[in-house]
Amino acid sequence: MSKLMTYVPYFYECRKTQLILLLHEQNLPVELLFYNSYESTQLFYNHLFVHNKSRWDYDGYSMTPESIMLLNIPLKEHYIDTEDELDLLLQENLKQKQFVYIWANLDYLPNWIYGKDYYINGSLHSVFLKDRQVTDDTTLYLLQDNYQDYCDYVDSSIIKNAIFKGNLEWTRIVTTVDLTGWDFKESQEAFEHRFMTWRQGLVDDFHLYDHIQIMIDQEPTDPHAFYEKLEHTLGLISGSRYLFSRFLEFINVSEDMVRRLDECSEIAERMKNAFAKAAIRGKVNQEKLSALCDKLKQLEIACFQILISDDFAPSCSENVPQKT
Repeated sequence: MSKLMTYVPYFYECRKTQLILLLHEQNLPVELLFYNSYESTQLFYNHLFVHNKSRWDYDGYSMTPESIMLLNIPLKEHYIDTEDELDLLLQENLKQKQFVYIWANLDYLPNWIYGKDYYINGSLHSVFLKDRQVTDDTTLYLLQDNYQDYCDYVDSSIIKNAIFKGNLEWTRIVTTVDLTGWDFKESQEAFEHRFMTWRQGLVDDFHLYDHIQIMIDQEPTDPHAFYEKLEHTLGLISGSRYLFSRFLEFINVSEDMVRRLDECSEIAERMKNAFAKAAIRGKVNQEKLSALCDKLKQLEIACFQILISDDFAPSCSENVPQKT
């Protein structure tokens, strides 16, 4: 797995992670889609601590279908009600070299083990299909998942069970991705306009770091849940800053900002790993983590001030490599 794909799941949920995986495998300039991956810590704070939602429910504003269309890559949703409709949809789209994303019941996926990899029966997860093979009476689909880098042919019955024995509110929605017409040249101005509009709307109060400091000093009654939430929080920060740094690096803008963002990501990852260990051991080195949190907050404030300043105005169109 590339370093880029190591950080992608820190920030994105499974569907977006798999879309990036596909684009990355096809050598498309996926870094361009990270133009707004730098997200305010207020969003993380509200999602995780105010609304007490799961990290895996965090969607954010990055990697939307609209932004993916800036590369002329359409995502099309199809609604299927029967196995025959599914068979026809998969046959037609995979034959046209398109890619198909499905929401699947984990109970029926071969690379997930209940009680080890997940703990709620019927949990949903995104996977994608890349190919179809028919031999005599057997139909196989090439199923790929970012979890454990799984990619193998599975019987069609596995796909049908994963869909029709899952929550149909989700699993009946099948998404196709067509990469044949991807291009950036025709949308350079739109891409740059999106980036500049997004940058002008950035706000942050950095209260999240004060909240983390308070939590570091606490003695939790449920250490696993307590520290796991902190692990997820720092994972979002680390992934967000790393991916935005890759965008700036890709368009050859501001080496200083790239360095600063990478440092933020590295510190956040160190804290993330410390909280992951604490979720098992039940305690942290409070003094060490408190110092790291304070350093990260100061670096974050400095990055934010540079990012929103009038002097920071990179041009996507002047620096981005073109399709050949």
